[in-house]
Amino acid sequence: MWIFNQASSAARTALIYITVGALVVIWTGAWYLYLYNNPPGTNTVYYWCGGLMVSGLTLMAIGFGLGHIGRSARNADMPAEVAPTAAVTPPTKAAPMPVVGPAGQAVSAVVPDGRVLATPPQKAR
Repeated sequence: MWIFNQASSAARTALIYITVGALVVIWTGAWYLYLYNNPPGTNTVYYWCGGLMVSGLTLMAIGFGLGHIGRSARNADMPAEVAPTAAVTPPTKAAPMPVVGPAGQAVSAVVPDGRVLATPPQKAR
C-alpha cells in the first residue's frame, strides 16, 4: 500500500491519526443526527456520542501536532550550510623588530616562532 512506502514514519503516523480521527468525527456526527431524530429513552447514549466526538477531535489534533513535529525534526536533521572558506596566505617570516623603550634601550623582542622575549626594565641613571 502506498501509505506504508513513504520514507518518513512521522508523516505516516500523522496521516493515520488524522484519518482515523476524521472518520470517528464523521461517524459520530452521523450517530448524533440519528439520536436527534430518534430520541433514546436515557441520556447515557449522548455521553457516549460526546465522548467519541471528543476522542476523534483529539486524534486529529495529535495527528496535526505530529505532522508539525515531524516537519521540524526533518529540518533539524538537514546538514547546516557551510560558509565558504577564504584562502589565507601565511605571513612571511620577517626579522624580529625590537621594541625600544624611552631611554633607547630594547625592552622586548619578538622571535620568529611568535614568542615575545621581554627584558626587565632598567632603572634610569
